[in-house]
Amino acid sequence: MPPKGSTKRRLAANDDGSAASTPTLAEQFSYLHQPRPFKNPHYTKNVNRRTKNLKTVLTQERERERAERERIRLEKEGNMDTDGQAPEQNPADDLPTYSSIEAPPSVLPPGRYCDITGLEGPYTDPATGLRYHDKSIYELIKGLSATAAKDYLAARGVNPIVK
Repeated sequence: MPPKGSTKRRLAANDDGSAASTPTLAEQFSYLHQPRPFKNPHYTKNVNRRTKNLKTVLTQERERERAERERIRLEKEGNMDTDGQAPEQNPADDLPTYSSIEAPPSVLPPGRYCDITGLEGPYTDPATGLRYHDKSIYELIKGLSATAAKDYLAARGVNPIVK
């Protein structure tokens, strides 16, 4: 039996470099040297452009909103009638922004969730009023005491009335 690695030396000795090297399969399928028509060949990066962190962006947004509110307030003061009454307000003035919390209430119905698991709860127990996900949770609800059922309803924010 030949020693380990002797075949590699023999192959290396036979390979004198006269044969043209064939590209590997990865090199054949590579897109590295293909033209890229989606890139602009004349593009140069703007070296003066500075990236901003989140804190800077939010501060600038708040400052812009404050300046806009101040401008609107000054316009309203200038447009006041002689009796001090403001003209009709434009509804576009009260549009919520990303950072404001004054948003109108949702038009979608509130979600119904299981009081035990927190999963979607399409069913309601008629005796206790607890919402449940499936029949295994219903079996658990039937075994609950009245005080435990009241506690679950109170956690949901419902006035607990157990029959």
